[in-house]
Amino acid sequence: MKKITLFTFLLSLPFQLLAQSGKIQIAFLGVFHMGETPDYKQGSLSDLLSANRQAQISEVVDALAKFKPDKIFVENTPDTQPFWDNVYKNYQNNLRPKERNIEYNEIYQLGIKLAYKLNHPVGVTCVNYVQPELVPGLKLAKNKLDTLLSFYSHELERKRPSYDNYFKANPSVNKALKDYLARYETWKDLSIKDHLIQLNSEESISTLHYFNITGWMDTNTNGYGAEFTAKEYFRNTKILQNILLKVTPFDRKLLVIIGGGHIQVLRDMLKTHPYFEVVDATTLLKQ
Repeated sequence: MKKITLFTFLLSLPFQLLAQSGKIQIAFLGVFHMGETPDYKQGSLSDLLSANRQAQISEVVDALAKFKPDKIFVENTPDTQPFWDNVYKNYQNNLRPKERNIEYNEIYQLGIKLAYKLNHPVGVTCVNYVQPELVPGLKLAKNKLDTLLSFYSHELERKRPSYDNYFKANPSVNKALKDYLARYETWKDLSIKDHLIQLNSEESISTLHYFNITGWMDTNTNGYGAEFTAKEYFRNTKILQNILLKVTPFDRKLLVIIGGGHIQVLRDMLKTHPYFEVVDATTLLKQ
């Protein structure tokens, strides 16, 4: 019994220290994936490396730097951390990535460049979670629960309709997507900062949440609407868990750079947390 009590005390110690030092501010910056992405629709910019666009990137980085985040979390899985550590080290030595998909990635364009501007000893921290599927093989499962989850996830994916069929079967979701894409096209003429301000507006974030997550339940596509929605929620809880595991009592401000479809869930979960204060990302960009 004493061992359990001691373990519980040690586990909760960081948050006990947080209670004494005030809340940690955390901002969630929703982004479009600037380079390659498996997303159904892509929001890349073909001229991202032009002098004009790079000046706009610098404008965004300068605005975010005023927030002075102690950690910069990005949408890549923890197993890729050594890779991005190396990218950051190379950037510090004025070496650009040779791979186009890395140089176009928002992790590089925003996260790495922001870390460099702030002179962070560590660049970015990877916190993404990829849904477990049976395809890579059960040898990747860490425990019995992970094995069962892999079976469940694989079986559920067999029931998932193509996205074309999903939108065709859900008129309200299809309309939300088409209206959003129409607005998105007008944002491409904006500077990257103004583009991100539009993307992170309350209307934009809630619409992304709807057609990415909760829209699956509208007509209960293939009879598994709630399961598809729950799977997306589960992914975001794992992302948040990865973030929390990296927080220390010494952190005062945190920035999460992640696809816009994740923002609503992550913000809602942390809004109820007694030791965190969610900061509106648009206020950072407007500074």
